[in-house]
Amino acid sequence: MVRAIELRGPDRIPLSHGVLPGAIDNYGERLREVLRHYPGDFAGQTGEYAGTDNNSHYQRGEETDEWGCTWVNTGLGTEGQVKRHPLADWSALADYRAPDPDAGEWPERQELRDPDHYLIMSGWGRLFERMHFLRGYGRLLIDIAERRPEVETLRDLVLDHTLKRLTCQLESCECDGVGYMDDWGTQDRLMIHPDEWRRLFKPAYKQIADLVHSAGKHFHFHTDGYTMEVIDDFVEIGVDVLNPQFSCMPLEELADKCRGRVCIRSDIDRQHVLPFGTPAEVREYVRRVCELFASPAGGLIGHGEVGPDVRPENVAAMFQAFLDFSPRQS
Repeated sequence: MVRAIELRGPDRIPLSHGVLPGAIDNYGERLREVLRHYPGDFAGQTGEYAGTDNNSHYQRGEETDEWGCTWVNTGLGTEGQVKRHPLADWSALADYRAPDPDAGEWPERQELRDPDHYLIMSGWGRLFERMHFLRGYGRLLIDIAERRPEVETLRDLVLDHTLKRLTCQLESCECDGVGYMDDWGTQDRLMIHPDEWRRLFKPAYKQIADLVHSAGKHFHFHTDGYTMEVIDDFVEIGVDVLNPQFSCMPLEELADKCRGRVCIRSDIDRQHVLPFGTPAEVREYVRRVCELFASPAGGLIGHGEVGPDVRPENVAAMFQAFLDFSPRQS
């Protein structure tokens, strides 16, 4: 895994599981058997995953998180949506307080050591997404377009919490990398103008990346949707592993931007190919991905999100193809 990320010649493409509880609900032991046969190279990815019964965040109903955002879930085995926003009225901002970044118990370092697997730790939250969870998505987009000063105040509040929380984690836990995320694209464009993204969010992500790197860890970033316009920016701030949504962008153009510059954790087309294709079509798609993004030097982590509509035979075809099409050292 480390050699793939750092472009130092791995012996094969490392594998990564991404399994939603709804997939376990639908396919249970059939899917677990496939995942056990193709264990991930991240710590804990053995295939023994639970369904929604053991994860309240994915169950039908309502819950209010530590930020005061109320989530509503319709019971599909995927994440719900925030329906009540604490900062729907900006007048509440002056008295709003973020959760205590020091709260919570941390695992002991020795409990996390796993010399045979790569351990990635959550970066505790999201920046843009937490902002619109608090304010409301549509309202926040209008606020950004109008350049309301409250936007920067809210950004700094969330960023401050992220940096403090992450500092606690890095001091307390042993890990190889830190994962962060914000979905930034619609199906065919960025959610806000790229110039506004660079003004408001790029410097904040740079602070997070710098903190991760100061601890000697890799910085992983996931972002869905069409994000082609800011791929170069993610590379510039120091993202070591980028997980973009393949089905929203031309793969050749994306590969041209990323090859040799940043390791890609793949996103085998989960809108069309992975759920609705045949195993042969999945295999062919993975072959193309390997040709575009992988090289003997590395640069690719084999991954595809397994949602409730992805059949186990397609999961098997995906992982086997990553192994079969791994570039070999000469």
